[in-house]
Amino acid sequence: MNKPNDIATLVARVAGRHGLPPVALAAMIADWLRRSGSAEPDEALLDRKSADLLVLTRRLAMPFDDATIRGLRGTAAVALAEGRLADGDKALAQAELHAIGGSTDLAALPLERRLLIGENRADRAALSFLRTTPDAYHESAARYGEASALIGLADIDRSRAAALEQAKALARVSEDFGGREGYDTAVAALRRLIQGLDSLEDTVAFAAAQETLAATLEGLADLSGETALLGTALAHCRDGLEDLRSEEAPALWRTLTLRFGRLAVTLGVAQKDDELLEEAIAAHAKVLAVWDRRDDESRWLQAEHMISRARATLGRHRSDLSLLERAFNGINRVAQATDRARQPLRWAELQDQMGSVLASMGERYSEPVVLEEAIAHFDAALEERRAERAPLLRARTLANQAETMLQLARRTRDRELAQRALAQLMSAMEIARQSPDGGATAADLQERLVAAGAVATQLIGGSPAR
Repeated sequence: MNKPNDIATLVARVAGRHGLPPVALAAMIADWLRRSGSAEPDEALLDRKSADLLVLTRRLAMPFDDATIRGLRGTAAVALAEGRLADGDKALAQAELHAIGGSTDLAALPLERRLLIGENRADRAALSFLRTTPDAYHESAARYGEASALIGLADIDRSRAAALEQAKALARVSEDFGGREGYDTAVAALRRLIQGLDSLEDTVAFAAAQETLAATLEGLADLSGETALLGTALAHCRDGLEDLRSEEAPALWRTLTLRFGRLAVTLGVAQKDDELLEEAIAAHAKVLAVWDRRDDESRWLQAEHMISRARATLGRHRSDLSLLERAFNGINRVAQATDRARQPLRWAELQDQMGSVLASMGERYSEPVVLEEAIAHFDAALEERRAERAPLLRARTLANQAETMLQLARRTRDRELAQRALAQLMSAMEIARQSPDGGATAADLQERLVAAGAVATQLIGGSPAR
């Protein structure tokens, strides 16, 4: 298919998944496609923009006593569904003028009228955010700031919510268009917001700001490679959860707890910190204990995967067979729910991880069947981790399998298998060396090859391995 047909198919698929008219989603990415040299929008971006439109559409459907404003908001909703973004903003601008009623001093208006004007300005901010340009995102952020100021004391919670949306819009500049300026600006705005909140008196608002700041810092760390930011993000999650009870804001509590758990797994694995891994397991366990998988299966599976990763790493550190078994069962549940045809590399990642867990378990079993099953899972991963598709991933799986084969060779005194394992590990290192960004992987495999070579040489030479 040519490029226009590819994009049309993608738009239709994503719009159908979210129950949106394809023309509405197409209008939202029109600016993106007009940019010179821009890459095609990916599915994740289209999912985010679909969610943005659905939130605004629900807000426009809220009841209003004023018939004129209700009619204009309905007109705006129809315009958005038909992909006429400018007409939608025009209708909301008319609703705002009607609410102002000719007043030249907004500060003199009754609080309820200021609240109405501010909420309408927030809706216009959300509409600006539908367009896919950095300028539109900045316009959205500015409008959210104006909405926060207009609402003010009329509804302090809604004023803070608008300020939070302002920061999210700024962060999305970096998330959707690259560069760190959006993240940096959002971080500064969020820190100012948090300074004005009390964790005991403003518990939910405080936790929401901490969660957004943690998410922004996580995005900035991914963009910049500044891994120290992940520790800062984890600390903000911890602060947000300190006084927040799950019944106060269930969705926020779950999101914040899951982010804390994910960051704790990432840092715990990287730093070999068993205490962090234990915290990660406890956090995910709390959420999974009260979360019905059917409510949000995708995110439930992510949580199941993260707790399994933490259990696998901790199980290896402590040679804890029960942790390893629970890790394998969890990863297996995620793998069974993963569509191999749609997500081949994701499915392969899970197969590789199951192989690694079984290899660790095999050290505790006298029978070789567990190691043989591990090798089979690595074989499955290699079917998708092909050299032309993901050379470094293939190299890592080949190395993981080779080490498991060597482990099995020691168990069964199989010299031929030891020779094959050593040759495969050398092949994995060569693949990494030939990859443009494979230097670190090649260095790691070199160290593993030296250790494996000593074991293989001893076995191949005839001396019993110890």
